[in-house]
Amino acid sequence: MVRWIAVLVLVPVLASAQEAFQLPSGNIHCMAFEGQLRCDVLNFTYQRPPRPRGCDLDWGGAVGLGPRGAAAVICHGDTVANPDAPVLGYGQAWQGPGMACTAAQTGLRCTNAEGHGFELARARLRLF
Repeated sequence: MVRWIAVLVLVPVLASAQEAFQLPSGNIHCMAFEGQLRCDVLNFTYQRPPRPRGCDLDWGGAVGLGPRGAAAVICHGDTVANPDAPVLGYGQAWQGPGMACTAAQTGLRCTNAEGHGFELARARLRLF
């Protein structure tokens, strides 16, 4: 007789209806709007990528990702930081339309359905 054992693994997920979240440190904040995800790191020590021509605003502390295509650093004059946003605890995940993020003590990792994404932390910015 063969017996099957079903194992259910629960990963805490912040409801996909949430449009904004922050990491427990309060240093990384994200917001989804118009099908895009934007994440800002308020204080960082990594080397900024070269500033593009025409960017006279803030540079290096914000990353954007959509459900398709590569992640990109954003030239911006505002922030999505909201101290009242729900906290995405370490080990928890957020899901949006065609995108997902996972929080860890080492930072935030977000990917889209095509496998593109970014890793963001105080000391690291990596686009892939």
